[in-house]
Amino acid sequence: MARPTKSGLDYFPLDVDIFEDEKIEAIAGEFGIKGELAVIKLLCAVYKKGYFVVWNDLTRATLLKRLPGVSKELLEQIVIRLVTWGFFDEDLFNSAKVLTSENIQANFFEATKRRKSPKPTAYLINANNNSQAEGVNVNINPQSKGNKTKVNNINASVSSNTKDSEDSAVRYWLNQVNSAEAPFITQSIQHWVNDFGGQDEIVILAIDDMLKHGARNYNYLNQILKSWEESKIDTVEKARKHLTGHYSRNSNNQKRGNDWTTKRLWDHWWAEKMSGNASLDYFAEKYGNRGVTETEIEILRKEIVKRGMEDAISRNH
Repeated sequence: MARPTKSGLDYFPLDVDIFEDEKIEAIAGEFGIKGELAVIKLLCAVYKKGYFVVWNDLTRATLLKRLPGVSKELLEQIVIRLVTWGFFDEDLFNSAKVLTSENIQANFFEATKRRKSPKPTAYLINANNNSQAEGVNVNINPQSKGNKTKVNNINASVSSNTKDSEDSAVRYWLNQVNSAEAPFITQSIQHWVNDFGGQDEIVILAIDDMLKHGARNYNYLNQILKSWEESKIDTVEKARKHLTGHYSRNSNNQKRGNDWTTKRLWDHWWAEKMSGNASLDYFAEKYGNRGVTETEIEILRKEIVKRGMEDAISRNH
């Protein structure tokens, strides 16, 4: 079965002088070490979920179990103090019982900027929080390719050419696919343009390829671009050659290395499934002219069965 999309973080940055922060010092002064420990446990709970957690009975009970010696009333007092003193956003807590902050959100979006899934938008304090913010630990992800933020960066400069490229690809999507697209989809398209070095035409070519195959959803586009990135198709020329069959097997026995890996077969099949075409017969017919052989179809079938999704496929039309 496909691995579920990760929503939270495995680890998060913690300032070495956090306990010297005046808000935390105030917590320690009133509640002692139990207050300090509660702060760390609350941060863990938030980042495990993503960039916010709803302060409800379930969250409260879970935290109490992890904080021996802390009563329900004491924990509630600690949370209220943290909200009152600005450690957590007061407006969101009062309106939706949500624990989050600008700093937490900045850390989260910095740590997850390489994820290709659509960016979450719920309970954002600032709509530009998926841009880098002042004070963010840029070493959260040691394999980061550098700044990938797109809109209204606070502490990073984005060239006007790159911004124009991002807007160009988004405009093309809005014109050709959905003029009322959700903001997190357009933001994800902007991320892809930046991942390809500002080459908006690569993303536009992928959109055209998606439309050519009768699909009109972001999941399909995302799978195409992931496949191109993995195959090192990182220039407009390579993308054009790929689309004209340069990388596919043909009657001249042109070699392409190991393009149709199990992962690539799975990614393309999954994109077709999301568009309502899970049949392997359909897949074989569509991708046969792109070099997929019967042997590779069998490899794909075994992979689908291995992931527990055999009910989704059929060898009959």
